[in-house]
Amino acid sequence: MAFVVAFLAFLVTALLQGQKPFYYDSGAYWALSETFVKAGHFSFLNFENTDLRGYGLPFIYFLLRNAGEFLGLADATTVAIFNAAVFAVVGAVLAPRLSRVAMPNVGWGLGRRLLLCAVLWIFWRGFLNYPMSDFVALALALVALCAVGSSISTPAFALAGASAALALDVRPAYFLLVPIVVILYVWRWYAGDERRDRRWILRFACLAAAVVVVSLPQSLSQHDRYGSWTPLPGGSGLVGLQYTDGLLLQRYDTYVGGSETQVQMNYLDNDTKGILEGLESGQVKSTGQYARIVVEHPVTLAGVFLRHLVNGLDQRYDTPYVEHLEGAANKPFRVAGFLLVFLALVRIAWPRSRRRLGPISWRYLVALLLCSVSSIASAVETRFLLPVFLLAAIFVLLPGWPSPVYPVGSGRSRYLPLAAIVIAAVVFFGVVAIVVSGASNSLVLGPG
Repeated sequence: MAFVVAFLAFLVTALLQGQKPFYYDSGAYWALSETFVKAGHFSFLNFENTDLRGYGLPFIYFLLRNAGEFLGLADATTVAIFNAAVFAVVGAVLAPRLSRVAMPNVGWGLGRRLLLCAVLWIFWRGFLNYPMSDFVALALALVALCAVGSSISTPAFALAGASAALALDVRPAYFLLVPIVVILYVWRWYAGDERRDRRWILRFACLAAAVVVVSLPQSLSQHDRYGSWTPLPGGSGLVGLQYTDGLLLQRYDTYVGGSETQVQMNYLDNDTKGILEGLESGQVKSTGQYARIVVEHPVTLAGVFLRHLVNGLDQRYDTPYVEHLEGAANKPFRVAGFLLVFLALVRIAWPRSRRRLGPISWRYLVALLLCSVSSIASAVETRFLLPVFLLAAIFVLLPGWPSPVYPVGSGRSRYLPLAAIVIAAVVFFGVVAIVVSGASNSLVLGPG
């Protein structure tokens, strides 16, 4: 029921927002979906691998586009229906399921599922009209982690492997997900009483086979065009680009509200100019080189990561393609977004509040967080930290919040929790204000 209600709400919202041009990445994904068929013949090798994007999302859109054409739907309508379904399944089904896997004592009823969907609607509804990778990859990651935590059957192993591999292809930033899935299953195997059960060997074989099968089209495409067998889209070129931009910028957005063309919204990072000037061609070439930069400039890079984290959680806009530049109307949503994160931190750090959730298997929640960890080094966009935002919303919406004031009779100490929360809030929002205002002051509009 929650899925149906949420799906209809998301779909109506997408249709009311109207058709949107498929800008930049969204247009590239949709265009790539047309490259699998040449001269009337389908082949994964036909995929026009640009060494930046994997085959996974374009293939999903290939199937979606053909279904829409069969039904006589416009591309924009097809995308709206698909995105509404993805949003609804994330908010009403998968995120609550992961929460139950990690915190089995906490239930999710209809109301709480709809509240989570409402939070996604408030902050992310502008994504409903574009064929983007973010919510698709998130949904696939949730499927993989839910499968790991819910079952040790052979089909569950295969589902987890296939979902994790496809999530990696859709968003290369999720490169840790496949080894994380393996580690979580090894954890269950080691902690269980079935270590002598030889069926575990078959299950791990099925997981590996699923990863290979899903990754094979990308590997074949990479080899056909670039001579490499790597299943990771983008390779070192994409990695170097992200590291370089991550040093150059503390945030990135795209403005499409101009009358002539789209422009890049570059929030420059002035603290890293010296580092970039010292690099050959002003570019980072590899992960090893970036690691050396971190070791040589730990204080500067710590500041970079902090700015990326704060700016990545700054809900300046609810859309990947900005039509109206930041104004007074945006500020309540930005404050609400940071308040959500702060309350989630309070829920986790406050022992009395955390204990009310019962036993917590933190490994599943940390696994989802790690899907965003590589994005901290890149020129961050809010959508890159979507897994962090989702987990924050989950913790805030969970029941059992205690009162921050102890019962009467506790003396002056009854106000200690409230005082601690207030002080923490002042520090948290003080740091946030410094970082986001610095980003605003560093904004430079550039050509698209």
